[in-house]
Amino acid sequence: MDRNVKTLLEKARATATYAAEKATQVADAASRMAGDMAMQTKLNLQVFDMNSEIDAVYKEIGRIVYLVHTGEGTDEGLDDRFAQIDERLAKVAELKAAIADCRTTVICPQCGKECGRDDAYCVRCGHKLS
Repeated sequence: MDRNVKTLLEKARATATYAAEKATQVADAASRMAGDMAMQTKLNLQVFDMNSEIDAVYKEIGRIVYLVHTGEGTDEGLDDRFAQIDERLAKVAELKAAIADCRTTVICPQCGKECGRDDAYCVRCGHKLS
């Protein structure tokens, strides 16, 4: 085989191997990103559900307070409902922390620029991140 053809074929093979490796890396990154997005969506739905439950308890509290105001009820059960809200708010905070852990970016608290999760400093203003 001609030496030039052999060199050309070796370069083509090396380029194809490199392209295949890069394609695999991109596919892996896309897969991880899709998994992260699915997890974030699941957690956001849980936050929504938890906030709906909190709103329902607030409504119950309002009804009880109004009945106490009109003299038609007692404040019995309010402490239990306050505890329910506290528990749900704590759960919402946990879910939001889990959502933040899934994100691949962070927001600079100084300027609001979206930066990479692994960045130590903001790319816009230089503020130290976390």
